[in-house]
Amino acid sequence: MPSRFAASLLVAFALLAAGCARGPDPAGLEADVQARLDAMFGRPVLVVGSLNRQGSAPFARAADGARQAIVYFNATLEFAEPYDPSDWETLSPQLIARALGATDDGVFGLESGRMAPGAVLKAYGSLVYRREGEGWRPTQLQAPQAVGATQAAAPGAESRANELIERLATIVDTSPRLRGARDEIVAEELDRALQNIQLRLEQDQADVAIATGPAGGEYARFVESLESRFGPGRHPLVATTAGSVENAFLIDQGRARFGLVQSDVAAAAVTGEGLFGTTGPLRHLRGAAALFPEMVHVVVREGDDARSVGELAGRRLSIGRVGSGSRQTGVSVLAAHGLGSGSYLETDVGEPAAALLALAEGRVDAVVEVVSAPWHALAEAGAVTPLRLLPLDAVAIERAVAEVHGLLPLTIPARTYAGQEIDVPTVAATALLVVNAEVPEAVVRDLLEVLYSEGDSRGRSVRAARLSRERALSGVTLPLHDGAAGFFEAAPAAVGGPAPASAPVPVAAPAATAPEPLP
Repeated sequence: MPSRFAASLLVAFALLAAGCARGPDPAGLEADVQARLDAMFGRPVLVVGSLNRQGSAPFARAADGARQAIVYFNATLEFAEPYDPSDWETLSPQLIARALGATDDGVFGLESGRMAPGAVLKAYGSLVYRREGEGWRPTQLQAPQAVGATQAAAPGAESRANELIERLATIVDTSPRLRGARDEIVAEELDRALQNIQLRLEQDQADVAIATGPAGGEYARFVESLESRFGPGRHPLVATTAGSVENAFLIDQGRARFGLVQSDVAAAAVTGEGLFGTTGPLRHLRGAAALFPEMVHVVVREGDDARSVGELAGRRLSIGRVGSGSRQTGVSVLAAHGLGSGSYLETDVGEPAAALLALAEGRVDAVVEVVSAPWHALAEAGAVTPLRLLPLDAVAIERAVAEVHGLLPLTIPARTYAGQEIDVPTVAATALLVVNAEVPEAVVRDLLEVLYSEGDSRGRSVRAARLSRERALSGVTLPLHDGAAGFFEAAPAAVGGPAPASAPVPVAAPAATAPEPLP
């Protein structure tokens, strides 16, 4: 009798579990994953070989109250066609991770260079489903992915540091009038203090601090993605800044050793032009490598009548914060379309993500941003409000490339963003790894070895797979650091490999045989 009772319990439990199951069965899940990959590539380029459903969990309810669930899986996939994740003209490998609902380091096997048919990837992924009637329908929602910069704590000064933190918390928590301008002052000072702490801590640790841009921006995300490439006990430290222009000054002054800078901003910095006209040339900047392209995105709402950039005359435009490299490039691109200062209403609505929100709410008519594709914030905003990219005019592209040293013609491939069915012609800067001239050659070579090593593919994040030795000198618009020159001389593919015909020629090095001492 007890055995019958136990069997009955098992049956009841099984029926209850089946009734509570969330999402489709394994076969349905595999079909949905394949459909997402095919929609992204436009054809079966990456094929699911095997898929194991790993369970499910409740997800936030939809806006209309419908139940939603997230389903987790492990998959093995195989390329049916050649694919090169480091080719700047093709779909970014980040889109593969997005289609699979995987984190940046949740896809294994992607390597820089051509992936031949038969090459295998493995992934830990997830899909979000919506309950409809008796079934489940896949959505385009993505699971929240925690992206945390590696932060450092001040060594040997815990009690003093904690005391200061507590005093600061008291000021913030007990000041009812900390609003508006006062709040902005506190935020700016805290951000500047954090930046200085991160950069100074690097001097006493094996970690590598890299000046990036706003927290959560594409520069910061890229540096964070390098975590798995560093050996035990070493980490990349993200130093958040205002962006390329500030990074150039930080590196030139010796306050940062490494930083990411747009190629056109770097060209202006070493020649003393544009935003650097009042300071003169920055003489301590050296190039280490071109990491990835940053395309000019001109974004409007889907229902906007504008079909070209020239039609934005008289409209409200967000073109980046004053002093940012993105704004400098955006102004040049608009000018190449005949839109000079005064022909549009420049509207400052904050950081890029805030600008996209303002666009969705109708507070601005277009957002111009220089950023790698896919732009994470745009993909997220486009999932809520239909948005559209405007193509740059062919004549304007030619004019911008000729007039702005560091830009090159490029396209944003079709299907990079939801609803984007065709290639979008534009121009791009390159994200340069820039270094202070006095950093030892061995330190620069060591960092480049971390970036471009071809070791265990498990140490390569999806973003890092975009790095290409063949394009590492494309768009380098300032003198190479001796450590970088030595590294790439030992890697002939980088120096002798193909580069676009329009790639700018590096700026000639200053006449001085050695860099001037830092002030």
